[in-house]
Formats: sequence, C-alpha cells, structure tokens
Amino acid sequence: MTSKALRALFLEKFDVVGVIKSKTYIEEAKKMNKHYQDILYPTMVVLGLSYPKRIIKPTKTHLVPSFYTFGSDYHTVLKNRIKNVMDPLNIKYSLGVDNHPYDERLAAVLAKVGYFGKNQLIINKTYGTYMFLGVVFVDVEIEEEFILDIDDDCGTCRKCISACPTNALFDGGYDMHKCISFYNQEKKDLTEEEMEANYQLFGCDICQLVCPKNINKGQKVHQEFELSGKEMVSIMDLFELSNKDFSKKYDYMSYLWKGKTILLRNALMVMLRQKETSYIEYIEESMDDLKPLWYLSTASIVLKRLKEIK
Repeated sequence: MTSKALRALFLEKFDVVGVIKSKTYIEEAKKMNKHYQDILYPTMVVLGLSYPKRIIKPTKTHLVPSFYTFGSDYHTVLKNRIKNVMDPLNIKYSLGVDNHPYDERLAAVLAKVGYFGKNQLIINKTYGTYMFLGVVFVDVEIEEEFILDIDDDCGTCRKCISACPTNALFDGGYDMHKCISFYNQEKKDLTEEEMEANYQLFGCDICQLVCPKNINKGQKVHQEFELSGKEMVSIMDLFELSNKDFSKKYDYMSYLWKGKTILLRNALMVMLRQKETSYIEYIEESMDDLKPLWYLSTASIVLKRLKEIK
C-alpha cells in the first residue's frame, strides 16, 4: 500500500492526514530525547480532527469547562474513527490518542500537519489550534512519505505569551507547572496564587482565544462534537451527586477523566474568584473524611476567604 492510498482512507474520517515512516519519528525523537522505543510497525499516520470554538458563559448555578471538552469525549471519537478505517483492512496496527508514550506534536510537525506554536500547540493552516491529534502505527511498508505542504510560523507575534495570566509561556519556552490547564487537573495542593488565577471548571482557553492564527477558525462541527447539553455542569450536582451518579449523568464528556472531586475543587476556586458566598454551607458539608487532603486544603482556604467576604 502506498502512503497516498493509506492517507486517502483516513481522509474519509479525518480532516488532516500525514504519513511518515516510523524511523523518521525515531531519528528525531532520539535527537530530542523523547520516547521512541517499542514502535512495532514501520509506518506512522498522523491525524488531525477539528473541533469548534464555542463560548458558553458560566452562571451562578452552572460552570463551564474548556470548550475542547464540548460534545463527546474526543479520545473515544478519534479511536472509533481510527478503528472504522483500520479494522476492515485486516492489517496490524496500534493507535494512540493523548494517553500514550509518543509525542503527537513532534509527529505532527514531522508530517507537517501543522507547526509548533509559541503557545505550545500545533497550529494548522486551515483549523488553527482547534484540532485534536492522534497517531496510528501501521504494519505496512511505504516507499515515500506523504508530508503536507505547510510553511508557516508565529513570526514575531507573542500575544499568547503576553496574555498568559500565570507566565507559563515565555520567549523560547514553557513552564508546564505554571499552566492553568495543567495544574487545575492535578491532584495536589495549590497555592493561593494558582487558585486566584483559575477561572473555569477545567482547562484553560486563553492562549487559543488570543492567537491570530485562530481568527475565523473553529467553524467546522463534526457530528460527535454537537452540543450535548452536558457542557454546563451544575454546581449542586458537584456537591450532591455521588461519583457514580455524577459520572452517569455526565457520561461521554472528556472532562470526567480526572474525576468529580477535581471538578468540585476547581468549582470552589471559581466561586472564590466570583466572590460567590451562597455555597458556603455546601462547602462545609463537603469537607468530610472521605475527601483527599489536596481537596480539603483548597476547600479550607476558599471557605475562610468567602466567609471574610460575606
């Protein structure tokens, strides 16, 4: 099978497709000290599936996660689309979407699915940063790679760097541990500075929203990413529903992968930011012996501050 033929099959299910030899990734990964071992198959398909930019404002009763979580869980969506392409072929393959040891962004750059932006995201000419990535290792040999023709970069623009509220982005680099989208998914004690900077239920969209490469992007909506009604999360559900019942009510949403307690912890930070004192009683009731210490740490600080405001 040629790289062109393999790419054509995936273009039926994905918006952007590049095909490279696995050894191309391995050689570059070695130089950058990234994971490259245990690649079983000789060909690597790099996939991009666009998602829409949709802004939903939070209310006093419902909070909103990053808009990349809207619609069905993208991990499942991409995996199902890959399987729909590969399974009928009876060719051995392995796939990866987010949770795997290979660097999807490096693969995307090598296949020219996009370039690596100063915001640490892959930027595609057509879809901007609004694109989920996946990789497939396929047990076929190809003679020539299918690398896309993308010649672009951020130039002198540094709007994402200037807009980052925690200075996670800087000229020539990135401090992951300062990134809101990183630490509001971490099960750990947070500093008061981190708590004050967090502004939504899950993730962060700031560096995407200010990026000039995203102007007029994020328009395409795949069926799986249609709004489901679960994009807004009830604060009372976070307080009152069990983990099991919460997961059942908000099933198929990608913000669930870290669990309800992370979302509740983040909700408390948003309440503090908004000076919302009407949930003080529920915060007190939530601080039981079953909660992890990292939750109790945040809850105690928020509770103290909200009582001072009240």
